[in-house]
Amino acid sequence: MPHKRPRGVLLTVFSVIGTLHFGFLALEYVLARYAALSQIIPLPAPWGLAGFYEGIPQWGAVALTLTIWLGLLGSVMLLARERASVLVLTLSFLTSLVALVWGAMAYIDGHIVIDTVRPLDMGAGLACLCFGLWLYARTAKRNGVLS
Repeated sequence: MPHKRPRGVLLTVFSVIGTLHFGFLALEYVLARYAALSQIIPLPAPWGLAGFYEGIPQWGAVALTLTIWLGLLGSVMLLARERASVLVLTLSFLTSLVALVWGAMAYIDGHIVIDTVRPLDMGAGLACLCFGLWLYARTAKRNGVLS
């Protein structure tokens, strides 16, 4: 059995931040897609993605959905110290770049705000978070922290 380095504090911090952020986005996604659940668990006024998903093109919605779910999976895998989290976070980062491109295109077309969500800001935030998680997971894998 290969020797594994002990878990660092930063690994836990990065993976918990990613898990919480993508977990909340996943909850918002589920509530946006299933109206019956959104009546049971209402979110405060500025939150929620229901109107946002209705106002974006299909390929933007697919990119955003993949970013959210792959980011959540990758963050949980990073928390569990799995080497495969690097691959999952790479895919999440690539799909977040597609969401960022869509946000930039929407901004250029004059759609600065779609139902209380700024697509460019959301795409940029997701791309930065995915890049940070991917970079940290890659570094942890190279240093032998992930198994």
